[in-house]
Amino acid sequence: MKILKIRRSHASGADARFDIALNDQLRLFGLHLTKNENGSWRTYAPRNSSVRVASFHPELAEQITRAAVAALEGEAHDEH
Repeated sequence: MKILKIRRSHASGADARFDIALNDQLRLFGLHLTKNENGSWRTYAPRNSSVRVASFHPELAEQITRAAVAALEGEAHDEH
């Protein structure tokens, strides 16, 4: 699993958007990373005509979210 690209989002509904390679055979683009009011992070698949284009098993969603948060925090450290 590798974050290919992550960028902070200034649009409502996501703190960041990112692309990920889950393995050599599967890449996902335009995932949304959001921080909930309680401070926890969550990943959402993008929408097509208001319908989510994918869903993730909770364990996979947690792995994806951890990788995205680590990349986002690494990006914040790289900016300074």
